[in-house]
Amino acid sequence: MIKIFGYVRESTVQQAFFGYNIEEQKRVITEYCKYHYQDYELEIFTEMGKSARSLNRPELQNLLDTVKKAKADKVVFHSLDRLTRDIKDLYMLIEFFDKNKIELVSVMESLDLSTAIGRSHVFNSGVYAQLESERTSERTIRAYKQAIVEGKYPFPRCPLGYDKIDKKLYPSEDKQQLEIINFIFSNIASNTLNYVEVSEQIKKKFNYIMKDDTVRDTVNNKLYIGVMEYRGIVNENYCEPLVSKEVFEKAIKNCKVKKKSHWRVNYLFKNKVTCGNCRCMMIQTSGKGKYKKVYPYYRCPVCKRYASEDKLLEENKVYLQKLTNEYFNDSSGLNEKKSELEKIKKKQKNLTENAKRDLIDVDTFYDVFIHYSSQIENLEDQIETINLKNSYFGNLDTNMQKEIINKYVTELQVSFSPKKYKSKLFYSY
Repeated sequence: MIKIFGYVRESTVQQAFFGYNIEEQKRVITEYCKYHYQDYELEIFTEMGKSARSLNRPELQNLLDTVKKAKADKVVFHSLDRLTRDIKDLYMLIEFFDKNKIELVSVMESLDLSTAIGRSHVFNSGVYAQLESERTSERTIRAYKQAIVEGKYPFPRCPLGYDKIDKKLYPSEDKQQLEIINFIFSNIASNTLNYVEVSEQIKKKFNYIMKDDTVRDTVNNKLYIGVMEYRGIVNENYCEPLVSKEVFEKAIKNCKVKKKSHWRVNYLFKNKVTCGNCRCMMIQTSGKGKYKKVYPYYRCPVCKRYASEDKLLEENKVYLQKLTNEYFNDSSGLNEKKSELEKIKKKQKNLTENAKRDLIDVDTFYDVFIHYSSQIENLEDQIETINLKNSYFGNLDTNMQKEIINKYVTELQVSFSPKKYKSKLFYSY
C-alpha cells in the first residue's frame, strides 16, 4: 500500500477571496490520488491562516516530523505556492524529501522531481512564486503608507487605549484601557515602578494580563503622543494623543535604564519562607551557576542555612498542582465564548461566499473580514486563558505561578538537620 501525505494551506484574506479554499484543495488532491493510484492511504495536513513566506508553520512542521517517523512514499499538494513562496525554503524542502526518499507531487503544475529538467522547472516556478509574494508585499506596504498619510489606521488590531471608527483611531470608550495607559506612563515617567513591576501591578489592579515586554513596547510607541511612524512615513498629527510629550519622553528615558540584578530574580515564595528551627523569616538571595544562570535561594539570618527554591518546588509540586487546579477551577463563560466564536466564524464564511458572488464590494469585504478576524483572535485568546485550568504548574509562566502562590500559600516552613533539610507547605482556599 502506498502511503501518501497531502498538504493544504489557506493563508490570507486574498486567498479566501480569490484563491482555492481548503475544501477545494482537498478535493483536487483526493481526486488526483484516486485517478493515479489504486492501493493507497491518504492523510491530509491542513494549515489555516499561515503565510508561505516561512517554514515556521505548525502543520508543515508536523508533516515534516511525521514524514521521518511514518516513512511516506509521496507528499501531494495542490500547487507550489501552497507549499512555499521562498526559493531558499523550496531548495531545503526538496533536499529534505529527497534525503528521505519521498516523491513530491504538485497536482496543478504536474512537476516531476525525479529528473534534472523537472527540478529546473520547480525552481523556475519557485522564483516566480517568490516574486509574486514580494510584489504582493510591496503593494500592501504602499497601501499601508498611503492610508497612514491620509490619517487612516490600516492594521487589524487597535493599540490599547484606542478604538477604530471609520478607519481612524479615537480614544477608547473603554475607560479601563485609558486608565491602564495612564498608569503605565505616569509610573514609569515618575520612576515609581519599572516596566516589569508595572506589568505585575496591572494584573493585580486591573485584572488585565500585559507582559513586561508589551509594557516596554507601549512606552516606546509614539502613537500615544499622536505620531505615527511606518517605514519612513511620519504623520505628526495622526490621532489624538493620550499622554503629553513631556511624560512620554521621561517614560522612554526611564524605560531604557537597565534593570537591577535583583529584579531578574522573581522569587516565587517571597516573604513566605520561615525557618522551622528558629521560626525566623528567611531572606531571599541568589547565586550564579554555570553559564551565569541565576539560582534563587532562601537564607536563615540566624541559623545561617540555605534552602534552594528549585528543591522547595520539587518537594511541594503535588500541593502546588492542587492549588493550580483550584485557581483555574472557575471556567464560567467558556461554553458561551465557544458558541460566540463559532457564530463569528460562520459570519466570516458567509461574508466570503457573498463576496465571491459579487454581493458586496471588495473594500467592504476587506474591512468586515478583518473585523471578524480580530474578534476571532480575541475570543480564541480568552478561551485559551480559561483552558489553562488543565495546565501543569511547572509549565505556567513565573508571574502566574507567583499569583497562585500569593493567593493560597500562607507559609513554607523549612526544617534543617545537620546535613539536609525538608519543607512543609501551609495553604488555605
